Amino acid sequence: MRTTLELRDLVRFYPKRGNRTLVDRGLLVSYTGEDRTCTLLRLDGTLVTKKVDDIAVVDRSSIHVGQMVGSASDVGGQIGVVTGFTTDLHLVQLNERGGATKNQILGVSPAGLRRVRALSLGDYVLSGSWLGRVVAVPLDVDVLFHDGAVCRTNVAFYPGERVTAKDGSATVFKGSRWLSGRWKPEHEIGTVANVEMAGVFVYWIASAQHGTKQQLVQESAPPPYQQPDSLAYLCSAPDCSWRLGDRCFLLSDEQQHISSLQAHSALLPTMTVANSNTTVDVLWQDGTRQYGARSTSLSPYDFIMEHDFFPGQCCVVDNAPGHTIDGVAGDGVGAANGSTRRVGVVRSLNSKDQTVHVSWFKAASTRPDGEASGLEVECDDTMSAYDLGRDPDHSVLHGDVVVRVLSSVIESTPAAQQIPHAKSASADLPWVGRVVDLNDGHVQVKWSDGSTSLVIPHEISVANKEHYTQLYAEMYGWEWDEEEEDDDDVGAPPEFDAANVVNGPHDPADARNIEGGDCSVNELDGPAATTQNVEAPTLVSTVSHEDPNVGGAVMEVGLADPVERSDASVDDSNDDSVDDVVIKAKDAIGDDGPFKFPNFDVLKSPPDHHYLDTADQGSSGGKEWVKTVQKEWKILQDNLSETIYVRAFEDHIDLLRVAMVGASGTPYQDGLFFFDLQLPLSYPNVPPQVYYHSFGNRLNPNLYASGTVCLSLLNTFDGEGTEVWVPGTSSLLQVVVSLQALVLNDQPYYNEANYEHLVGTPQGHRHALPYNENAFLLTLRTMLHLLRRPPRGFEGFIRDHFRRRGRYILATCEAYLQGCVPADHGRMELSCSTGLRIALDNVLPRLRAAFTQLGDEGSYQCTASSHQHPTNILV
Repeated sequence: MRTTLELRDLVRFYPKRGNRTLVDRGLLVSYTGEDRTCTLLRLDGTLVTKKVDDIAVVDRSSIHVGQMVGSASDVGGQIGVVTGFTTDLHLVQLNERGGATKNQILGVSPAGLRRVRALSLGDYVLSGSWLGRVVAVPLDVDVLFHDGAVCRTNVAFYPGERVTAKDGSATVFKGSRWLSGRWKPEHEIGTVANVEMAGVFVYWIASAQHGTKQQLVQESAPPPYQQPDSLAYLCSAPDCSWRLGDRCFLLSDEQQHISSLQAHSALLPTMTVANSNTTVDVLWQDGTRQYGARSTSLSPYDFIMEHDFFPGQCCVVDNAPGHTIDGVAGDGVGAANGSTRRVGVVRSLNSKDQTVHVSWFKAASTRPDGEASGLEVECDDTMSAYDLGRDPDHSVLHGDVVVRVLSSVIESTPAAQQIPHAKSASADLPWVGRVVDLNDGHVQVKWSDGSTSLVIPHEISVANKEHYTQLYAEMYGWEWDEEEEDDDDVGAPPEFDAANVVNGPHDPADARNIEGGDCSVNELDGPAATTQNVEAPTLVSTVSHEDPNVGGAVMEVGLADPVERSDASVDDSNDDSVDDVVIKAKDAIGDDGPFKFPNFDVLKSPPDHHYLDTADQGSSGGKEWVKTVQKEWKILQDNLSETIYVRAFEDHIDLLRVAMVGASGTPYQDGLFFFDLQLPLSYPNVPPQVYYHSFGNRLNPNLYASGTVCLSLLNTFDGEGTEVWVPGTSSLLQVVVSLQALVLNDQPYYNEANYEHLVGTPQGHRHALPYNENAFLLTLRTMLHLLRRPPRGFEGFIRDHFRRRGRYILATCEAYLQGCVPADHGRMELSCSTGLRIALDNVLPRLRAAFTQLGDEGSYQCTASSHQHPTNILV
C-alpha cells in the first residue's frame, strides 16, 4: 500500500551520507506533481527539497476529532469520522545551531505539555458566560544581550533562540522597550530569554443568555481584547495538532494541575517536538468502529457531500413525498397540508448503494409524573440517501463545540411535537461543552466543568465553526494572507506590527504553507498535476464555498390562470386563450414535428420576474445603451440554438427571461431550467445579473437554492482571461450558452471550486456518480415544480415540452429501475444505485400522473416490476 501525501505530514528521508538521525525528518509544506518533488521543513527550521520516491510518511498528526477520513488503501470507499486519537511525542532540546542535544525524552503525552504560546489561533476560550475563539495573540518577547541588557519586542520567537536584525543593523531593537540597560549599536545579536502573551484578541461566538444567535451576541459581547488571565481554556482548535518543530514546556505533575495560562515560561526549559506517533479511532459509515488505527493508514477527506451520513447523526428528515421540511414538501409538490417531517437517527450507510438504515422516532411521550420519557424508536427503515436531509440547526458530530439552547428556542423548533421537552441552560447546569459521542439519538457532551451527560439534539446548538481567519476578517475587515497562515503563528491585528528579526532556528510555522498550498490531496501514484492536461472549456466557472445569498427567499408565484403571450403589440395579459405564434425565430424541431414556440421573442414583462421591482425600464439608459441592448437582442435572435429560448420585454428592455433544455447525456437531460436576467445601466461594462429559478433545489455547484448563479463570467466567482466578463467582447449569448453547456454539463461535481484536481481520481469518482444521481432526481422534481408553477410567458411551452418529451423522461426512469436503456437515451453516467431506484420509486408515480394530465398516453413501460433492483449498471 502506497500512502497518499497530505500537507503537514511528517515524512522521513535519507541523507546521502551519514547515519539516520532526527534530522532525516521533515514536515511536508508543499508538493509539486509535475516533477514529483516536495518541500520539507526540518527540525532546525531549514527547508529541503526531495523527490517523492525518496520519502516515506511516518505520521499524520494533523488528524483531529470530527475530521472525515477515508482508508488510504481504499480511497474510493466509505468514509469515517474520527472519534478519538492518541499522540506520543519525542521531545528534544535544541542548541544554538538548531541541532538536537542529548536531552531527549520519548513517549511524552501532550497532556503533560504546555505550548510556548499557551493559546493558539482558533482555540475556544471562556470568560464568564461568554464563549469565544482566539483570532490573534500578540506577544511580549524579551531579548537578552551579551552585556545583560534586555529589550522587549513583539516578534514571534521561542526562548533560547539566537536572533539578529535581518539587514545586519541593530536599529530594529532601538525602538523597543528596554527592561534592563539601554540600546547600544553593538546590540546586534541577542538570545530570546522569555516569551509571554501580551494579550488575546477574541471573537465572541456564543453566550449563556443568547446562545449562538450572532446578532444578539455581537450586540452585547465583551471587548475583543482580553488579558490571558481573564480567560479559561475550553479546548483547542480542531486543527491545532502537535507537529515537528513545535516548541513547548514539559510540566511537572504539580504544574499540570495549574492553569496552562498561568505557568511562566521563564521557569521551564524549552523543548521541541522531533517526532510523533499518532493512532486514531474511527466510526465508519457502515456502523463499524476501528480503534488504534495508524494515522498513515487514513487519508483526510475534505470533499463531503450532502448525502454522506454517519451513524448517530440525529434529526435526519424524510425528504420523500408526503413529508415536509420546514413546511415545504419533500419533492416540493403534492404534500398534504399539515404533514409533518419525520425525525430519526442514522444507524448506517451503504456508500455503494446510497442507502441509509434509519430508526424513526415516535412523537414525544411523557410519564405520569410529567417528565419526558425519552426518545422512543417507532420503526426501522432502509431509505435512499437522496430522500434524506440533515437539519442544519441540530445536526451535530464528534468534536463539535455546543451550547445549551434556551427553553423558548426549544419550544419553537419544528420538531418540538416529536421530541421530549428539553432542559434549557440554567445557573445550575454547565452551558457549554464538546461532543464526545453519539448514541441512539442522544448526544454525549463533556461540559466545561468536566462532567459528562446525554442530551437530545434540540437541547444544544453548535457554536460557530468558521475558520479563525474568517472571524478575524469579520472583526477587522482584513484579508488573511494564506501563505502566512499557521495554526501557532502570531496573528497580530494591524496595531501589532512585528519587527523583522530572523536568524537561526526560528518558528517552523513561519515557513509553513498549510492552508494556502498548491495541493491538498495528492497521490503518490497519481499526483494532482497529472490531471491538469484534461482540458476544460475556458468559460466554465466553479462555485464558491460561500453563498452570498444564503437564507434569501426564493420567489415562487402561483398562477390560478396561466397566461401565454407571443404578440408583443397586444396586451393579452387577461386572455388565457391566446395560441402560440411563430415570429422572428426559427422553429424548434422535435421528435413529433415542428414545435411552434419561437427561440426569441419580445413580450410585455411578466409580474413574476425576479428583478421586476428593481428594473430600470431602460428609460434612463440613453440612446447608446438602448442600441447596445437591441444589438444583443439581434445576436440572440440569430444565434440561439434550438434548445435555448429567450424572452425580452418591450416595457422593460433591461430584463430578460431564459429557458433552456438539459442536454442529452447529462443528468439534466430533457429538464427545463429558467433564469431571469437584468442588464444594469452600466452594461456592457459590467455583466448582467442572473437569478436561477431553483424552487429550493441545489442541483448544480454553480446554481444555489437561493437563486444565486456563481460563475466567473458573471463576476460572481474568481476567474481570469475569457473566463470573466470582458467589456466589448462578452455577450448575453455567451452567458446563456455557458449556462447550458458548461454549467449543466455531464460531470457537474467537478464544477465545485478546487475540485478539478479530483478528475480521474478514486475520490472524485466516488462523489461524481452519486452527485449525478442526485442531480437527475432534482431535475425530475424541478419538472413537477414547473408544471405546478410555470414562469409567466412559458406556460404553454412547458406543457408542450413535457407533453412531447414525457414518454422519454419516463422511459429513462424506467430504464434505471429495470436495467434496460431506451435507444435515444444517450450515455448519461449514472451508477444506478439501489438508493437511486428507491428514490425513483417515490417520484415516478407523481411524475407519470403529471404527464398523463398533459394528455401524453404513450408512456414507455418495462415489463419487469419496478421494485426489482438488479445489480448496479453504468450506461
